[in-house]
Formats: sequence, C-alpha cells, structure tokens
Amino acid sequence: MECLKASLSFFSTIKVKGDFEKLRNNLWIMPLTGLIIGAVISALSFPLYYFDLKLLTVIIYVLIEGVNHIDGLADFSDSYFAPKDRKLKALKDLQIGSGGVLAITIYVISLSYFFMNLSMQDFFVAIILSQMLAKQGMLHLMLSSKPLWNGLASEFIAGARKRDYISYAFTFSVVFILSIYYSVLPLESLVIYFATLYIFKLYTSSRYGGINGDMLGALNCIIFAAVLCLWSCSQ
Repeated sequence: MECLKASLSFFSTIKVKGDFEKLRNNLWIMPLTGLIIGAVISALSFPLYYFDLKLLTVIIYVLIEGVNHIDGLADFSDSYFAPKDRKLKALKDLQIGSGGVLAITIYVISLSYFFMNLSMQDFFVAIILSQMLAKQGMLHLMLSSKPLWNGLASEFIAGARKRDYISYAFTFSVVFILSIYYSVLPLESLVIYFATLYIFKLYTSSRYGGINGDMLGALNCIIFAAVLCLWSCSQ
C-alpha cells in the first residue's frame, strides 16, 4: 500500500518509497504504522535482552524512529517553560533552549529505565502497543485541532477526514486481543492514552488555540513514554 509506505518513510527512518499525498488522504493508517515501527524496534532490541544490554534499546529506538519527534518535544518544552507572551516565539525558535535540553534528558533517561525494567514476556508487546497508541494520539490531535500556522501540521490537518476515526477500530481490536492474554494492562494502557491525550489537547487548546508539528511530535513522545511507564512499573 502506497499510504503505508509513505507513512513508514515519514514517521520513521525506514525508507520505502511512498506518495505523501496518499498518506495525507489516508491518515487512518497511522496506528498500523506505529505497530510496525514498534515491531521493528523490539525485534532489533530483543537480542540485547540476553546480554543484559537492554539499556541500548533507547539507541535502537532513536535510530528507527529518528529524531523528528524528539526535536518536537524539545521545541514544545521550550515553549512550555517560556512566559505567556513568548510561547509562540519559542515554538518558532530553531535553537534548543534549556527547557528543551531538560525535556530530552528526562525523556532519554526515562525510556532507558523503562526498557531496562521490561520483562522478557512484556518486551515486544509493551513497545509495539506504546508506539501504536503514540501514532493514534497524533492522528486524533490532527482530527480534533486547528493549525497554528501554515506548516507540517496544517498539511496533515487539511487532509484529515472524519472517516480517519475508523483507525480506532483497529486500535481497539488490538487492545482487546491483547487483553485476553495480558488481563487489564492493555486496557489500562488505553486509559493512560486517553488521559494523556485529553490533558495535552486541553493545554494546547487553551494556551495556543491550535497545534503545530512540534506539538504532534511532543505528543508522540509523551504517549510513548507514558504507556511504557505503565508496563515497566507493573513488573
């Protein structure tokens, strides 16, 4: 599928040829993209488990997903810590400030700890589900927000349609299947997902009135870390 190829190429470093317009008009594919990215990360990282090197999973994560979302987290964090009258300016600033450095440091340390704490039984599922929900969150934000200005977010939002909410049928199905084998953890992951999405959207709507690409990247990172935290702390 052209839209899946484009989605993998855009949201990760997995370079397969795809048409961006196909992706923009078929955003419902994003949770499946997250599932595939998570599967690749966990598959490449799993051998590290046997050598007690799970800490290095964070490196594989960055190599596969790239730094675009982390860069978005840094820029959004700079804006978050900026005074109210300078928040928009901080979002547009190409240089990373102290807020961004702090956010990236906390993010990388947190992910390293979560990866190290995952059991062999949960390793694959936790990473795959976290990635899938992270991409679902980005899609939901696109479908329910206005763009701050012309840019990456506005390009996606222009192509987003109500029909893209059908992606939840896939996401809920995966969560339901996993709950058969993992009891309440997948369902709790869904609760964490919706809580994080709601708080993030409430904040961006009230403080900015819309979203940009940095906010999409930041949300991806936050949901990914939040769901991983749940699985890691359940050990």
